[in-house]
Amino acid sequence: MKKNSVVVGVVCGIIVPAIVFFLLHTFTYNRVTPEYLFNSPGILAKLLSLSLLGNLAAFFLFLKYDFELSAKGVLFSTFVWGAGIAVLKILEWNGM
Repeated sequence: MKKNSVVVGVVCGIIVPAIVFFLLHTFTYNRVTPEYLFNSPGILAKLLSLSLLGNLAAFFLFLKYDFELSAKGVLFSTFVWGAGIAVLKILEWNGM
């Protein structure tokens, strides 16, 4: 598989925020159980939003090495993550 493709960017854009989310949860909320994390309002959406900063770094890294197609894939996956976070926030506002 070649490095400059949209598929590589999408995969990278999905994996990097998941790793950053795990690291944020481990180093900031290490005493919080997953049940509390998913049941407390706002914490999950905030951590997911912060985890998208990893996509920012990946996006600029791909642009630095002239992998424009991979950068487009990262941007696409960032929009997908953002839509998921928006849905999560709407569900939290409605009390679900």
